[in-house]
Amino acid sequence: MTQNDTRQRILDVALACFLADGYEQTTIAQIRKRSGTSNGALFHHFPTKEAIAGALYVDAIASFQQGLWDLVSRKPRALREAVHGAIAHQLGWTEQNPDLARFIYARGHLDWNTAAGAELAARNRDLAAAFREWMAPLVESGEVRPAPMLLITSVVSGPAHAIAQRWLAGQVDRPLTSFVDALTDAACAGLRATPASGTAADSTPAGGARADGTAASEPPQPVPARSRVTLELLADDGSVLARGGATTPLIQQGSGSPQ
Repeated sequence: MTQNDTRQRILDVALACFLADGYEQTTIAQIRKRSGTSNGALFHHFPTKEAIAGALYVDAIASFQQGLWDLVSRKPRALREAVHGAIAHQLGWTEQNPDLARFIYARGHLDWNTAAGAELAARNRDLAAAFREWMAPLVESGEVRPAPMLLITSVVSGPAHAIAQRWLAGQVDRPLTSFVDALTDAACAGLRATPASGTAADSTPAGGARADGTAASEPPQPVPARSRVTLELLADDGSVLARGGATTPLIQQGSGSPQ
């Protein structure tokens, strides 16, 4: 057995222990015994249980992110193509790797001050930079409104995370991938910069006054400094399956900075 085989065997056994017994109740001695490795071999790869969990977490995220790297490398030509691809990959990966997904959700976030946390932060930065570069022309053309990557990630993947966790808990009895189109529609609506046409604020009645009471010759009321976007995914019976929200600065057309 090679060193890589030994490392993967330890991680596979650790994952099974964490899911069956819980992270806190699992001991490094249990992992060593069930993996059939010696103390020397185990500690050669992982000095602590925390290091095992960190490596398992990073490896799982790296596996997931590979699909996103494949997506951005194809340089999608439209916003919907990219959003659909990202959500389809997220839900498909969860269906194919339910144990890793359960571990990631149960573990939460890594300590950024650990070696695993630093590695994950670097991976996240690189992937975010690649998507920002791809998205830049869409922002410049006005198709996508400027927003921090944290907000964009929340709008695209947040509702999918909520549904995925319910599916993993056995509370959703249909394939995760059946939600892809609806989630894509909601995410694209939240990201697009084009305002809805025919709104009251934009219309000017024949009498020369706008709906907000200002005369047509007066400048329109200023756009609010911040906007809150709320996305809901509804079941056929009208019940809310998932809800996500985020707040972002608005930028008026013709202005280079938030108002």
